[in-house]
Amino acid sequence: MKKKMLISFLIWIIVVNIGKIWPISKGERYYQNLQKWYLLASKGEWEKAKKIENKLKKEDIENYTKENEAGELRKKLNVIMTQKNKSADDWMEIAVLFYHLGDKDKALEAIKSAHELDPIREDINKIYFTLDSSPQIFQTP
Repeated sequence: MKKKMLISFLIWIIVVNIGKIWPISKGERYYQNLQKWYLLASKGEWEKAKKIENKLKKEDIENYTKENEAGELRKKLNVIMTQKNKSADDWMEIAVLFYHLGDKDKALEAIKSAHELDPIREDINKIYFTLDSSPQIFQTP
């Protein structure tokens, strides 16, 4: 009897610890797939993104694509561009919007403006100096 209890207890401990090592939650897997899809979509890798779509809810995909349509991006860009005093964050957001709209030259100009406003900020420096030393990064293949 003691042996059965001990074996049952050990099996229970193993099952509990496997759950900690290997996530069983469907929510976690869904979230990981959704983040992977967002990353692929933002890079424009639609063929790879389509392979994941069947694992995602249609509403999540539609919401993302609606928010990132060219018209929506232009609206966001117009709102930021009409501000009188733009911060470095505003210029970085402008750069991202221009990049997604396909205007790489204006995106580079916006990054330069962000760097001029905040030349010691690490994230801006990293992007600015990477693009400054290698402008072909923005070239489309």
